[in-house]
Amino acid sequence: MKPDLIVIANASEARLLSREGATAALVMVDSVHRPERGAAAGTPIRVQQEPGEPLDPRRRRMREFAMVVAQRIEDELADGHYAAPALFAACPFLGELMRQLPRRTKEAMRTVIDADISDLDEAEAAQRIELELRAAAQDTGRGGKSRRWRAG
Repeated sequence: MKPDLIVIANASEARLLSREGATAALVMVDSVHRPERGAAAGTPIRVQQEPGEPLDPRRRRMREFAMVVAQRIEDELADGHYAAPALFAACPFLGELMRQLPRRTKEAMRTVIDADISDLDEAEAAQRIELELRAAAQDTGRGGKSRRWRAG
C-alpha cells in the first residue's frame, strides 16, 4: 500500500506530509516557503493574467506561490510513490492552487478541504487530518456525495 500524501498550504507556506497507514504518525516530506520578494528571490515565474483584469501585487505573489506548490505536488506524484493526495488550504489560496493543478491531479485528489489548518499544532493537525480523511473515505464508500471542493 502506498503512503498518503497530505498537503497543508496557505499563501506563504506549504507542508507536504506523508503517513504509511490510517493510524501512522505524520512524517514531514518537505516544506515550501514563499520568497519574501516574489519571483525576484528565485527563478522568474510567468504568471498568466486573466483577460482585462490586472493582478494586484498581493494576488500576483499568491498566484506565483500557488504555481510553485502545484509543481511540488506534481513532482511528488510523478514517481508514483504516493497514493491520492489530500489537500488542506483556505480560499482564496485554495482557488489559486486548484487553478494551477493539472486536471488529472485534481481528479486524483482524495479530498480537498477548504480550511487553513497550518497554524494548528502537530497533534491538532493530525487529529483534523484523520477526521477529514475518514469522512472522505466514508463518503466515497457510500457512493454518496463527495466532500471534494470543485473549481468552477
